Amino acid sequence: MKRLMAVLGMVLALWVGGDGKPASPSGFPQTVRVRLWYLHPPRELRVKADAGQAQLRKCATCKPADIATLTLRANGSQLQTDSDKFAMSEARISGAHQMNAAGEPPLHADFPLEIRAQDGYLQITALMPMEEYIAGVLAGEVGNFKSDEALKAMAVAARTYAMHFGRRHEVDGFDFCDTTHCQDLRVAGIDPHLRRIADATAGEVLWYDGEPAAAYYAANCGGTSEDGRFILGNDEARAPFLNQHSDQYCLRHGGMQWRTEVSKRELQRALRADGVSVPGTLRSVSVLHRTSSGRAEFLRVAGSGGVTVPALTFRGAIGRHIGWDRLKSNWYDVSDAGTQIVFHGRGSGHGVGLCQVGAEVMGEEGHSYREILAFYYPGTKLGVSAQGMPWQQLANEDVQLLTTRPERDRELLPMATRFLHESEESTGLVYRGTPRLKVYATVADFRNSTGEPGWVAASTRGRTIQMQPSDVLRQAGTLDTTLRHELLHMLIESYARPGTPLWFREGLVLYLSAPASSAPQGVAFETTAALEKALRAPASQEELRRAYAEARGRVAQLAQQRGKETLLDWVQNGLPAEVADGLGMRSGK
Repeated sequence: MKRLMAVLGMVLALWVGGDGKPASPSGFPQTVRVRLWYLHPPRELRVKADAGQAQLRKCATCKPADIATLTLRANGSQLQTDSDKFAMSEARISGAHQMNAAGEPPLHADFPLEIRAQDGYLQITALMPMEEYIAGVLAGEVGNFKSDEALKAMAVAARTYAMHFGRRHEVDGFDFCDTTHCQDLRVAGIDPHLRRIADATAGEVLWYDGEPAAAYYAANCGGTSEDGRFILGNDEARAPFLNQHSDQYCLRHGGMQWRTEVSKRELQRALRADGVSVPGTLRSVSVLHRTSSGRAEFLRVAGSGGVTVPALTFRGAIGRHIGWDRLKSNWYDVSDAGTQIVFHGRGSGHGVGLCQVGAEVMGEEGHSYREILAFYYPGTKLGVSAQGMPWQQLANEDVQLLTTRPERDRELLPMATRFLHESEESTGLVYRGTPRLKVYATVADFRNSTGEPGWVAASTRGRTIQMQPSDVLRQAGTLDTTLRHELLHMLIESYARPGTPLWFREGLVLYLSAPASSAPQGVAFETTAALEKALRAPASQEELRRAYAEARGRVAQLAQQRGKETLLDWVQNGLPAEVADGLGMRSGK
């Protein structure tokens, strides 16, 4: 499970002091708003969740209610459920859940959903963590890649593209759709491997002139990339890194030749739907002008009279109204076959920027993702801030360390190794992968990369712990505690049985981090569902502080009653129902 662990100003402050204040992240967005099933919105959505794992709110300020099963239907501009006689204008779902739309594979998610209705269809917007979004884009765009280095290059390109073209659908109330109009997102295809790839490059972006670059990419350039000026809009800055060049790596794959036919009647209807009116009945299509790479730039479409049509407009009309698989690129010759227009072409996509086929070949030949990106985006700089950051890797037998300041951070290796062995000895569990520490040079770099505010000391995802500068944590007196805590959480999460309540996992890590500390007294949350909600989506730093305090208090009480070994068994094999529901926590049963 993805996890952003707030330590410096929250958890550690419960026991070691601290008075941090929230700070707005700058640069790197923490979440993106994605419209799911954008092209084919469903009329009905079914949601399932384990007890206490998901909640429903009927408005932004409404009280949340636990859900186990829920069916939402669109009725005009209103939502209807089986269990509620009254329609509602919106629904907000949070927590871990599974959603099913008719005819589509089930999607498992732990990100919030905002659902409304329009014209009898559901508008489903997911608030996805950026790195989960990137993993989903990898699943949609290059899920069949065999080279991890090529996947990493694509992760950086997709993240940069998202940052450059952010809020593309802002007027519609979301950032991106889940189609190739933005980036092809496949939530159902996200797996641990793709998450690890996204994590391995977390926050890394291509920069040009201090801004995220316009990191276009295409499936197959046919052996020659296209100059970016042929697809960049008038409001785009100059992008010399998107220059035309030959691509021997794509050619090594054999190139891509294709042939397709489109009926003249279909074509005329598609052009008309996009505002291109051909006089009379469409009779012929010819290439009027080509770009220097050989791709069509303008076409002449003739009926009783002729019109000049930009090739991008022409292909877009066919894609939107006939199918994107019909005209795979703008690199083609045209011939007439009576009632059909025949296209003989090569490549797939616009051909600008990274060629996915070529990148895969480069990766298989041993090139690193940095080398792949340098080949396809020459002149850009890779980094987590506008200045870029040259990462260096240090390692021993147990831990990997990525840092831009090796002399400052070298001491973290033996420190992390000691905490790792202590964690294994105290729990009887063994790390299933090599932990990796990624230590940023400045707090600003950490914020830009993770999207986290300044009171968050570390962000842990999978086996990677991203940390604020070690000297900042050392000055705050929290370096040791932060590192120990994050390593423990990585260990516990790797063994946690799916569906284990978040309050138990978080509380267990906090308890194991400092078992001798006294637990804060008092009850801050009336129900377990309210506690889970505060841990997943806290309204403030103070609410999350109270949530962690109560989670630790509950686990400390259970440890006193049942013993630490029982708790470690529960995390792997499941909690008793009365414990999972939080029953007896207040009475001491």
